[in-house]
Amino acid sequence: MKRKIYFVPHQDDELLTFGIDIALSVKEGFEVFVVLCTDGGGSRIRNILNDKSECSICHSLHAYPLSVDEFIKARDREIISSCASLGVKKENLIIEERRIADGSLDEERAKELIKKYLDYFGKDSFVSTMYPNDESVQHRDHRRLGLAALSLKNEGIIKHLSLDEEPYVYKKVTHSPDSEPERITASGEISKIIDEAIKAYSLFDPSQGRYAIGFHSVNKEMLLLKEEKTLYRHNY
Repeated sequence: MKRKIYFVPHQDDELLTFGIDIALSVKEGFEVFVVLCTDGGGSRIRNILNDKSECSICHSLHAYPLSVDEFIKARDREIISSCASLGVKKENLIIEERRIADGSLDEERAKELIKKYLDYFGKDSFVSTMYPNDESVQHRDHRRLGLAALSLKNEGIIKHLSLDEEPYVYKKVTHSPDSEPERITASGEISKIIDEAIKAYSLFDPSQGRYAIGFHSVNKEMLLLKEEKTLYRHNY
């Protein structure tokens, strides 16, 4: 069976950027693996959830003093649920116990991480991660994963590579004709799968450790995905 490994910088990126790609790969018969590359603990939402404000997203008073560890675990619950909806087997979502801290992923560490799992799953595995745009419009962890993957492709270490571009970033940048990505709009079964995965990030139930972190953090981006459902993919 063909394998495809998605290197995802943070919880929610597997859906916002790669969700359509992942669902399509599962449907096409790939054995799909998702590697979560950072802990996601640097999000400003941890403080917002305890700022004592009334929230129009969760319809609740923000009074949830989560530790960094509790916040990371809450974010992990969201990606676990999202990946299940996308069709990723539970054992194929790889969340290392000692992950790189959110915001501190550099290109060399990203290359080491990609090579580690290529060595484990085999050099013929297909690799997908973030398309690197200018850092002024893109999170540094996203950009560095893309740069690392391109470097490894040029070195001949990655044989099969695709880089997915965040839909919300795609709309901010100008592409030349030779840098335009392939565009795929989800419909039918895949569209329904994406709608189900979005629910993982909108669920608010503090008794279950669910705080709708994705919807608090990237509400506009989630709504854009729900409305347009377009994948922007660069193939190499």
